[in-house]
Amino acid sequence: MATAAAFAFYAGAGADAGTQPVRYTVLPGDTLWEIAVSHAAPHEDPRPVIETIREANDIPGTTIRPGMSLKLPPAE
Repeated sequence: MATAAAFAFYAGAGADAGTQPVRYTVLPGDTLWEIAVSHAAPHEDPRPVIETIREANDIPGTTIRPGMSLKLPPAE
């Protein structure tokens, strides 16, 4: 799942990927942790990325469901 998530993040990246939020559709079995790890820098702590994702999408807890469209922070 994480590989599919990573591919989805970079497949849609364009020239201004650093300034535009990325959209990601949650797949069965995805977790916020896996999505954040795939979106964070290799040795970055994913917890702040999880919080950013939660805030950007008004997710009150940590539950996500397949089919949800998440706005992710711009890649750095």
